[in-house]
Amino acid sequence: MELSEIKNIIEQIFSKSGYEVNSFTFFCPTSSSISMKKTESSLDIYFKEGMPSVQTRKLFIPITAHLEGISLKEDGGTIKLKYFPDISFSYGQNDSKERFGSFNNNVDTKIIKSQINNEFPDSARNKIANLALKYAQEWTSIATDNGNDIFLCKNKRLRKKYMQDCEAFVKENILLSKDIEAKSAILTFILIYFVLPAVVSWVVKKFLDNFFK
Repeated sequence: MELSEIKNIIEQIFSKSGYEVNSFTFFCPTSSSISMKKTESSLDIYFKEGMPSVQTRKLFIPITAHLEGISLKEDGGTIKLKYFPDISFSYGQNDSKERFGSFNNNVDTKIIKSQINNEFPDSARNKIANLALKYAQEWTSIATDNGNDIFLCKNKRLRKKYMQDCEAFVKENILLSKDIEAKSAILTFILIYFVLPAVVSWVVKKFLDNFFK
């Protein structure tokens, strides 16, 4: 790759439109704070402020995940995404098609959707709940990427953390989608700070309880 091509990619990553590869678009804020640590076995890169992000689209909804850091070792490395367990990779491994969607689950979402309709019959909460279900599905897909079977975990503290991470990811993406709005600023405030967290928490628990046995 020529230096001019590398320069063009970097410029695109820092632009508003981002740098697109297949179905993924990469962005980086114009101002980022990075720290690096060299050990005997790895080079660790962390983004303290201004985390880069990757966006894609699954289940007809936009998904955004933030990159906290990368650990590079001799044979491979680890991607550290915000709200997710670490994802391992090998150098030269062409598995881009497997990222962000490799996990298959047998959960019948029709049952959960029916429960959502009973629990949240009003249009505002129902819309939030159905969005939350889609994003929760995507969280499980990313979190279990590369064979990470987090649902075999018996540690209650870790299970609670996974639940909280999933909730945070779902809430963040619903807010980024800008699909939540009300007729007034006061109602929007109530929707975002009170209704949204409660609905997302209910949906995530209903969904993840199908995996944590």
